[in-house]
Amino acid sequence: MNNVIKRITEMEKCLDEISEAFYSRGAEIKNDAYIQESIKKLTDYYESDLWLNDYEADSEGRIPRDLKRGVLSEDAVYNLLAEIEDMYDGELFEENESF
Repeated sequence: MNNVIKRITEMEKCLDEISEAFYSRGAEIKNDAYIQESIKKLTDYYESDLWLNDYEADSEGRIPRDLKRGVLSEDAVYNLLAEIEDMYDGELFEENESF
C-alpha cells in the first residue's frame, strides 16, 4: 500500500504543477522541459492500469481519506490534458499517442 500512496502523491504533484503552469503561463509550457516531462508522466499513468487500480483502491476505501487524490477523479486529469492538447491542436502529444 505504501507504493500506491507514494505513486498517488507523485502523480498528484504532477497534476498540481501542470495545472499551475498551464493556467498561469499558457502556451509557454510547451518550452518547459520539466512540465513536458510531467505531462508525459501523468499521461502515461492515466492511460495505464495503475490509475485504474488506484482508482478502484480509493473506491473501496483502501486509500487514506486524508490523502490528497484529485488525480483519481475521473475528470481532473482528462480535462486538463484535453485543454492542453486543444491549445496545440493535438501537436503536444504528436510524439506519443494521444490520450
